[in-house]
Order: sequence, then C-alpha cells, then structure tokens
Amino acid sequence: MKRIFGYLIVAAVLAVTVFLILQIRKPANAQHVPAPVGSTGEGREEWAGIFIQGERIGYSFTKIARSDTGLTVENITRMTIVMMNQTRTLTTHIFARTDHDYTLRDYSLEIRNGGQQRVEGEVTGNKLKFTSHVQNKQYTHTIDLEEKPYFPDALEEVIKRKNLKAGDEIAIPYFDPTTQSAATARLRMMGTEPVTVLGETKTGTRVELNFMGINSILWLDEDYHLIKESSPAMGLEIIPLSKEQALAEITPDKAFDLITFFSVPLDPPTPDPTTLSYLKLRMQGITAEDLDLQDDYQELVSEKPLIVASTLADLSALPGLTLPINEHHEFLEPSAYIQCADPQIINKAKEMIGNERDAARAAAKLTSGVYHFLEKNPTASLPSALDVLHTRKGDCNEHAILFTALARAAGIPAKIYVGLVNLNGYAYYYHAWCAVWLGKWVPVDPTFNQFPADVGHLKLKEGEIAEQAAVLKVVGKLEIQPLEYAE
Repeated sequence: MKRIFGYLIVAAVLAVTVFLILQIRKPANAQHVPAPVGSTGEGREEWAGIFIQGERIGYSFTKIARSDTGLTVENITRMTIVMMNQTRTLTTHIFARTDHDYTLRDYSLEIRNGGQQRVEGEVTGNKLKFTSHVQNKQYTHTIDLEEKPYFPDALEEVIKRKNLKAGDEIAIPYFDPTTQSAATARLRMMGTEPVTVLGETKTGTRVELNFMGINSILWLDEDYHLIKESSPAMGLEIIPLSKEQALAEITPDKAFDLITFFSVPLDPPTPDPTTLSYLKLRMQGITAEDLDLQDDYQELVSEKPLIVASTLADLSALPGLTLPINEHHEFLEPSAYIQCADPQIINKAKEMIGNERDAARAAAKLTSGVYHFLEKNPTASLPSALDVLHTRKGDCNEHAILFTALARAAGIPAKIYVGLVNLNGYAYYYHAWCAVWLGKWVPVDPTFNQFPADVGHLKLKEGEIAEQAAVLKVVGKLEIQPLEYAE
C-alpha cells in the first residue's frame, strides 16, 4: 500500500464521478516534470507507470532523500482517463517529511485539474492538524491519532529498519494523505517468489498489506526497492519504468475508460427505476462488513445471501418540520470540504430557498436549485463546496458536496451517500448523492433532480472521502441480481 491506496482513491473518485488533494504550482505536460519544491540534498529517484487492467493510465515520479530530521519525500503523479467520452488529465503533487523513525512529521498535497486545491498537514504528538486552502480562505481541522503514523512512501524503509523477515506479521499506524485517513495497516512478510513484470519474470520478496479493507501486494528486491505493486481486486499495478517510458504520451484513443470499467451490468435488467416504488437485489462477491447497507428506506434483508431492498420514500407520511431543524447536530456542522458556515454558502442557500420555512419544500428547492445551478461536467477532483459554488460545474461529487453544504446552511441536517445507481435498467454505476433529515433520512439526488431519490440508488457507504474509501473493496468483485420490484 505504498502508493496504491491513493491511486485507488483516485480511480474511485474519477469513476464515482465520487481523489487526491493536490495541485501543481507549475503547469505540467507529458514531457515535463515540475521541479521539486522544497527538497534538499541528493536522493533516490523512482519512475513508475500506473496501470489498470494492463492499460497504462499515467506515471509516478518519486524522490526520497535523507535529511537532518529523517526523510523528505516528493511524489508527482499524472493520470489520463476517459470519463463519459471525455478525456481528463489529473496531475498531483505531494511533499512530506518524516522523523528519524519514518513516522510522519508534516506534508503538503496539491492538485492540478483546472482548479486550485491545496492541503497541508502537521503531526504534533497524537494530533494531526490539516489546513485546506479554498477560494483564498483557510479551513483548519484536527484529527486525533492513537499513535504517530507512518507515511506510505517510507514503507520500504520501515521494513528495512524493523528487519522484517518472511513469516513476520505486524500492525502499524498508517496515514493516507489522499483521504486524511489514519488507521491501522496490517503488514505480512512472505518469502521470495517469481513475479511477472511486463512479460519478464523477476524474483522478489512478497509483502502483503491491508489498509481500510483494501489489499495490496508489493514485491521488493534485495535492496528494498519496488519491483511491482498490485491491487488484484481492481487490476491496478504500479511498475517501475525508465523516465522515457513513464513520460510517453497517452493519446485519447488509448486512454482507459474508467466509467465502463466500474459499471456493474444487470442480468436480467429491471424496468426504469424511476417508475418503481420497490426494488430488491441480491449482491454477490462481497460481504456486508464495513458497509452501511441499512437506513430508513434501504433494508438489509439478509447477509447470507446478501440481499438489500429499497423502498421509495413517501413524503406525505413524514412529520411537517420547519426550519431550522434542531436535531442531528453533527450533520449541521462544517467540515474541511463542506463549508456550510461560510457567508457565501449561507447566502446561496437563502437565495435558493427564499422565504420557505417548510423543511421538505426547502429541501426540494435546494435539490432543484443545485441541479439547475451546476453544469453537468465529469470532473477529476476532490471537490469542496466553496470551489463548486465558484466553478458552477461538476459531476455527482460536486452536486452532492454543494447540496450538503447548502442544506446544512439552511438548517437541514444532511449527509453524503456513496454507492451505485441504476440509470437505465441494464447496469449500475458508481455514484454519490445525499440524504436529508425530515423525520427520517430521505435520500435525494441533486445530480438527477430527484426528491426523493428513486429506488435505483444502492447505498454502500455514507460520509465524506475518508469513509467512502471503504467502497473500494467492492470494486471488481460485486455482482448484482434483481430479485423483485414493484411499480
């Protein structure tokens, strides 16, 4: 999981069209790598290709150098993906420093995708303070840590320092900056084995990692250098290449269609889900562990086999609530990406709602308001509400984050759902939408202007990007079979 967890997040965010948090200060093209920012001294450089299902989608450049405090790590990544017949390129940049024991000291991450996003973080004791820079404003949040975590790109040094051998298995505190997630990673050392790398057989030590339910395999040579990293469930690989090979241009005709890859076909198909009041599904290839499959309108019927049933929300059966709603206060609070206390968000919410005090009618106005306010455009980013308010475009992530911020600003508890949506009866696609508290948690979809959202929405997880990472473990495994439906 040296880097692959972050790349999986990238792929998921691009595909859920629900990434990393980086921005390049200088423009990059396929033949140029931005100069390192802030690194000192000589260091080891690594070029690698990023592959999905054998197709190269981009490159990674990493420089690791020793400093007076520990290590300095710099990583630059560029990915080219086809999304809804449009080619999108995302360039990311991370700079981090560790202490002598290779635990994280501080970091900065940036993203360049036509927007401006930047996050900085610093570990002090058992607390991580990170600051996001949005529309020339700073938003600071603190995460409590059980232990000071290790940083992904220092993993080989950790293995070397601890002198881990075949058969060793340890749990280490781990921090993924792409999701601002701190959790325990389990690391298991295996023996040496042959590994195929671009048609060539090499020998390396196999290292297995699990972080937040995502499994990754690394093969290291005798000097603890990466031979290959793989996430078998998704077919994502990181393979060392020469600089020339890594920078070779990816033309649009060779770009990887990630949306199609992430879709889950249905056999047999269902009717148009907007015409249904009830839909029961069997899910195969996954378990219910770490997923949020039960709520007010989605029932976890059984776990073995895994069956879920969705019922269309009956708005007439809800109590009549007025604004502001004084319940579920945690879903009225701002976060790093949901800036619901910002005056610009508050003013936009007032503009969309007007004088409406009925909570259900206000939520309906916000759903329609966000739908008409945003241009539908597949976007490679980790959105924040303020950014979306200014760019006025995006995909389901942008719609969901802006709606959630506006609803909270208006006094309506709101949260984000992530999972899959049945668009045409023939396949499910990864998607993000919302829920609002109106006496029950009512699903709403501002991307499709649905209040309430139809029963074709299959929620897998709720929360922001750190929680949504759990959805990655179903990628490439999930099969869906319709069992029952009613109009």
